[in-house]
Amino acid sequence: MPRSLGARIGIGAAVAGVIALGGAGVLLFGLTIDETHFDRPSAEFDALRTEIATVDGVEVVGSERWVEAPTFSDLSSSMSVTVRVDAVPDLLARACESTYPDAVSWAIEVDTAAETRVSLFSDAAHGCPAIGFDPTPVVAEIDRVAPGVQVQAAVMDNGMFSLFAMENGFEELVPLVAQAETVRDAAELAPGGAVEVAATRLGVTVGPGEGPAYAALLTRLIDDYGVTYFSAASGGTPIDGVEKVQLAAPDRNHAAVEAAIAQSALPLTALPVAFLPE
Repeated sequence: MPRSLGARIGIGAAVAGVIALGGAGVLLFGLTIDETHFDRPSAEFDALRTEIATVDGVEVVGSERWVEAPTFSDLSSSMSVTVRVDAVPDLLARACESTYPDAVSWAIEVDTAAETRVSLFSDAAHGCPAIGFDPTPVVAEIDRVAPGVQVQAAVMDNGMFSLFAMENGFEELVPLVAQAETVRDAAELAPGGAVEVAATRLGVTVGPGEGPAYAALLTRLIDDYGVTYFSAASGGTPIDGVEKVQLAAPDRNHAAVEAAIAQSALPLTALPVAFLPE
């Protein structure tokens, strides 16, 4: 028996509703996966941005106040700035004095006259940025021992102090490896703690007193044997479960590289050496 026009319209509406709900579900899932931000501007946050932008030597390059799918309830605020090294104390003072009521995460790029750039980050915190150390002496020490480098300085979740080069640093990071502990001491972190110095082509964990020996080894490997990649165990668990030293060097120099590592008197001499394709 043929259906009535009303029934057909009702069924069509129901089908359309299911499709719409399904589409909304797909959209919501996609937003959740993408961590899509939905702006939640406020006069108070605008005032904070204005306060920070008025500090001489500071440029606000980005700011955002938002919520994310699927709850749309956890409010987040972030501020990204570049700052002249001499303006860092004024920036921090202004941030600490702010009356903005919500927690703010910070990305701070500090530039020096020697074209050194030190990146600092703070998880969301009320008032003062939670960097984990006083950045002024740390930036000064990095600028002194390795002028012109671009690094991120941070205290990791495990408490280790980390210096990570933002570009493909290797040779230019050797001075930073040599003086890793003086940079850590400038941060007034626990003496004797290991320091990670890393980049896309370098990864070392400098233990107490190991900086000069590491620097000497890296210099020899670079200058004499053409090593272009070096990574030593840093306390994590490798994918294959075997701690090792990994390098990239011309085939003809592999034996000499292994001998140089064995002669270094560093703890890594007990680790196997694996060579990667250049």
